[in-house]
Amino acid sequence: MPIPFEKLAKLDLKMLRTLLILIKTKNVSHTAEQLDLQQSTVSYQLGKLREFLDDPLLIRSGRGLEPTTFARQIEPTLTAQLDAMENLLFGRVFDEKSAVGTIKMACHRNGSQDFMSKLLHAVSMRLPNIHLEIIDWNDSVVSDLKESKLDFAIGFVPENCSQIQSVPLVEVTYQIVMCANHSKAAIGLQEGEIFNYPHVVLNTNDNVERWIEYLRGKQGKQRQVVFSASSMEFATMALSETDRILFSANTNDDFFSQYAVVSKPVSYIPRQTFCLLFHERVNTDPLRSVFKQIVEDAGNQVFS
Repeated sequence: MPIPFEKLAKLDLKMLRTLLILIKTKNVSHTAEQLDLQQSTVSYQLGKLREFLDDPLLIRSGRGLEPTTFARQIEPTLTAQLDAMENLLFGRVFDEKSAVGTIKMACHRNGSQDFMSKLLHAVSMRLPNIHLEIIDWNDSVVSDLKESKLDFAIGFVPENCSQIQSVPLVEVTYQIVMCANHSKAAIGLQEGEIFNYPHVVLNTNDNVERWIEYLRGKQGKQRQVVFSASSMEFATMALSETDRILFSANTNDDFFSQYAVVSKPVSYIPRQTFCLLFHERVNTDPLRSVFKQIVEDAGNQVFS
């Protein structure tokens, strides 16, 4: 239930900043030092917040203090909301050229090199002092976005995306990839033939996996999955000198040219939407809001 305004009015907002630092440091003395407070003051504020929020917030462990599940859940949104309030009330102007910070993004390896080149150039020009860290798309993208371990992700929208927003970048068709000396390399595979060969699975698009399973059920055939990976490189290498096949998004990229494979377009898998994913807190963070706009602009320039 929403907290009544009368109760919220009794809350000292400074205590919330203390809580955020405690969650990060997991240590009362370090928090006190960072805030230039007495340790007893930090402990008092933590006690009041525990009473106010009806949650332990931080629990003693062998390594110091560990945030509770509730504390971890509120930390990213609370950080963004307090920052937004300070910007609103005290009129801090966001300066792109002097902004500092780290933005962490996961990216599907099947993305367009043209798009990534355009994005990286734009970031270096508009946000020259930020640290941008890009990692491979993986199974924990959604949870990492929710827990502030990631700021953004570029790929296909997975399941269980509550609190996660998406901006479409481009619709892509699908292709089938196989070894260059595969018996079907010259002509490709018809829909009725795709289960005659072992499959390599790229674990980045649940929608396509469901569609392939639908085709399998429709044809009443068995599917043999012999290799799966989140890495495009590993999945492609698994095709070498075999009769295996791989389904991959076609982003008009030359990624496969470095391997002894061929790709053929397929019409029996629907077009998929490549998206920018982010947690709703991004909308209240000036730095991340600018970065989001940079990604959208790069997508419009390359894919439009």
